Amino acid sequence: MEEKQRYRILIADDDGITRHLLRLLLKQYDHEVVGEADDGETTLTHCARLLPDVVFLDINMPNIDGIEVLKKIRQNHPQITVVMVSVSSTPDHVHTAMSLGAHEFIVKPFNSASVINTLNNIKRTAQDFPKDKP
Repeated sequence: MEEKQRYRILIADDDGITRHLLRLLLKQYDHEVVGEADDGETTLTHCARLLPDVVFLDINMPNIDGIEVLKKIRQNHPQITVVMVSVSSTPDHVHTAMSLGAHEFIVKPFNSASVINTLNNIKRTAQDFPKDKP
């Protein structure tokens, strides 16, 4: 029987409804939401303090946009997996995010299957290429 991976997740989105929906969905699948952030600066602070396994990160956020946050996470916390979740799904945004190290890009509005499939893909990738945890 396959062991279920439980992730510690930070949700970073300026939209409270999106954060709420993600939180409910993730908890339903037994993942731990360790924090939430509504701007880029808070996201970076939470990443350093909480060291989540996964960050669900919006592109359009106050203070520091998600692309800049992604760059800083990859630089300072390479063990954290970043999943972009954004309505800004232009080919340029997707290409930029993926080239900077985002694991996947989920387009809003999302459905539960896309979120859970993404977490399953993270697990498969981690099994193929294990990350060293600090």
